[in-house]
Formats: sequence, structure tokens, C-alpha cells
Amino acid sequence: MTSWPRLDERAEVDPARHPFDAAEAADVVRRLAPPVPPVPPAAPAPRPRRRLDDAAWAASREADRLAAAWNAAMTDALMDHYGPWAYGWHWGPRSLWHYFSQIITSGPETLARVAAAIVDRRQWLEEVAERFDRLLPTLREAALAGPDEALAAWETAFGELLTAGSAWAEDPDCWLGPSSRLLTWLLTAAGLPVARSVALVDEALAPWLNRWAYLSAADVADVAERLAREVVGREPGAPAGPGRSGDDWPDTWPHGWPSWRATNRPPPHR
Repeated sequence: MTSWPRLDERAEVDPARHPFDAAEAADVVRRLAPPVPPVPPAAPAPRPRRRLDDAAWAASREADRLAAAWNAAMTDALMDHYGPWAYGWHWGPRSLWHYFSQIITSGPETLARVAAAIVDRRQWLEEVAERFDRLLPTLREAALAGPDEALAAWETAFGELLTAGSAWAEDPDCWLGPSSRLLTWLLTAAGLPVARSVALVDEALAPWLNRWAYLSAADVADVAERLAREVVGREPGAPAGPGRSGDDWPDTWPHGWPSWRATNRPPPHR
């Protein structure tokens, strides 16, 4: 098995560094794919209030094992051919295939689904690249203009990526992965070390790790500003410039979210 990448660095998934032809994806998958295991027989549905018997449970576990092994081999082959970015073909965010999915119904259908998933993965990365091509020059210009401008630009960029990550995920249970990746990639693309970028994003998103719902608008604003202040080097709650202070913000927001910017309430988390 190939040593699978974490994909924390933007260069690993930058489409400009890794050629790809969507029209050839189906042929590439057919050429590289290991033999597709036969479809296991469907396990009988358990009777009401009774679990699967031992034989049915064992058959289900074996089907999962075969599917996971095949997916791992397919991932190795795609990465060897396309590069590290292909590792995420089975994760999404708009994934047409889940990593532990059982083999679909037949070899041809399985391979067609894999090809569709790798094309979808690539299209998403190209959309990300277009967004970064717009955001990165703005961040560079703001850095030259001064810390207030840099703070505002980073906050805007982070807010946009958090919103985009949730929209791309298409499932409230899956927003965290795409959003975390996008924030980390932007930081590494802007020149921050990978370890520092990962630590900043992990800390910023830590309060929401176990929330299986999209971030609210207030949550997005909170994460974006906290992360921007860490990047620019301002203390949380410090005025960002003329006319901006902690007391300018309301004390509470929807969903019972108290603003840490307000000075007359204890912070919800630090």
C-alpha cells in the first residue's frame, strides 16, 4: 500500500501541477483497476426485533473487508498515475463513492462509478484553484497596505471558504472536512508553514468538531475573525482599527451564541 498523504499542503492538490484529462478517465480506471470482486449475495433482512444471525453478520463483515481492500488498491493505482491529489477520489466533498462502499453490482458499473468520482474530485479542485487565484492576490495587496487591511482581507477570505466548504459538502454531517482543507490550503498557498497552518485551523475549528450541522452565519464570522487575527498577529478582542471595538457587537446571536467580541459577557470559549 502506498503511503497515503495528509494533503495539508496546497501544492499537493494544485491542478496546475498535475495534468488530467477527464475524457480519458474511464479508460485510465479500466486499465489500472484491480479485478473487481464478485458481488456478494444480499443478506436477508432481519426479522423485527431480531439481529442478523452469525452467518449473515459474518457475510456482511466479509463484504466490507473485500470492498475496503479493493478501494485501497484502487486508490494506490490512481495516486501512482495521477499524483497525491487523487487520494481524495472516494471522500468528496461531492463524492459519488464512499470509501467503505461495497462493490456496486458489476465490474463495469463499479469502474464507471470510480471514473465519475475521480472526475468530480478533479472538477472540485479546479473550482478551488479558480477561487484561490482570486483570493491570493487580494491577500498580498492587503498585506502591503497595512495590518488593518490585511486583517479585513483574511477575515473575508476565511468566511468565504467556510461558506463554500459547507455548500460543497451538501451534507450537514460533512462540512468540517472540506472547510478544514480549504482553510489549510489557503494558508499554505500564502506561504505559511504546513505545521503552523494545520495547527491554526485545528484550533479555530475545535469548538465545532462534534457539531453535526452547518455553521451558522455567526459561527462563520467567529471562526473567520479569530483565524484572521492569528494570521495577522492581533490579540482576540483587540480593536482592528478606527471605529471597530468589542462593544460595537451585540451580546448574543441566533442559536444562543454569545459574541466573544462583547465585553460585558464572559467569553463562550477561549
